[in-house]
Amino acid sequence: MELELGLVTLSEKVIIAEIEEALLGYDVFKGRHGEPADILLSSNNILLDRLEIPLFQMGKSNKARRVTVANDMILPGMAKAVVSIFVERFTDDDEDVNSDFIVEPAQQFEDMYALRMATTLVTVNQSPTCSIRILNPFATEVTL
Repeated sequence: MELELGLVTLSEKVIIAEIEEALLGYDVFKGRHGEPADILLSSNNILLDRLEIPLFQMGKSNKARRVTVANDMILPGMAKAVVSIFVERFTDDDEDVNSDFIVEPAQQFEDMYALRMATTLVTVNQSPTCSIRILNPFATEVTL
């Protein structure tokens, strides 16, 4: 079966995907003479046929941010709570349109506390503190 779209004829063995932005694998980056491209991530450049092509990062960096409880508290055994937290902020956060972050327990948190924390989406520009949910499934109380 063939499908005709304007001037292009497609057979049923062709897979089509609409891709707006993508970084192709380095195996397809070859110059006019078959020379491979040099991908220089340390300088955010690709060198192809002696031409420097700048790389641009899309989205926010993946830097982890420190999260601390807003107020010291004791979580009784076999209890759950909504806890106010501070998320570390940077100077450019106020100008940034995307201020949404995922707060989830780090390995250090799990090693230090016998608690369960729900992964939570927070917006750091809405208020000074954000809220997360914590569960203490054990009988002993925990101080945060």
